[in-house]
Amino acid sequence: MPFTIIIVLIIVLVLLAIGVNAIQQHKQRQELERRQKVARYRHILDESETLINNAVSFPVGRSLIYVLHARARDALQNLVEASPKNKSYQDRLRDYQENMKNLKPDDHSLMTESFVLPESDKQIITMIQSLKKLRAVLKSEHARGRVDSQNFHEEDRRLEFTQLRINVESLVRRADTAFKSNKTGSARQYYEKALTTLKDQDYSNDYITENKQKIQNRLEEITTSLREENSRDAAERAKDVDELDELFQPKKKW
Repeated sequence: MPFTIIIVLIIVLVLLAIGVNAIQQHKQRQELERRQKVARYRHILDESETLINNAVSFPVGRSLIYVLHARARDALQNLVEASPKNKSYQDRLRDYQENMKNLKPDDHSLMTESFVLPESDKQIITMIQSLKKLRAVLKSEHARGRVDSQNFHEEDRRLEFTQLRINVESLVRRADTAFKSNKTGSARQYYEKALTTLKDQDYSNDYITENKQKIQNRLEEITTSLREENSRDAAERAKDVDELDELFQPKKKW
């Protein structure tokens, strides 16, 4: 009898240990999943806030700013659910909810009418990266049904056009610098690349038309400059040949 009791107790302890271990493993899995969710929502929040700060410098619609705020707000709501004891998430969520009262999803007015190309190449690269991320986020939100098709196409075209302007104007700036430095060949390559970029667009507007004409005029100036330079070089070579002929021709006998 005592032996049976001991066996039973051992079995109970083994089962208890297995149960405790299973519970611990389950809790560990839950904690791991929670941390993964927090990391994912933190990434969405940080990315959204960065895009909000960058987007206000672009000629984009206020409806896009609303989309980015809604994306950040949703990330914060998920963070509050995943980390209910974190008061900072709750405070930031309230701030977003308050700020979004002043934003409208159907407000298509531009954040800014003007756009200035930065001076440094590093800033230009950052701008292009931001535009690409904005387009990716806009496409994702449209796929999720949070942005209607009309708004999506309108905002995407604005972002695409801004990216076109950055590409063209940075090429033209490089071309101007090369031309002033008498690097005519490099200048022509930059101008031709900018012109090709404009011609490749499947639409046209005043900006594209005006800049195509400006670039074509500058290419003609380069062609004229090269032609004149070649004419001067040819004249100089001809003059040198005449002087050599005169130097080495037989002397006349008187």
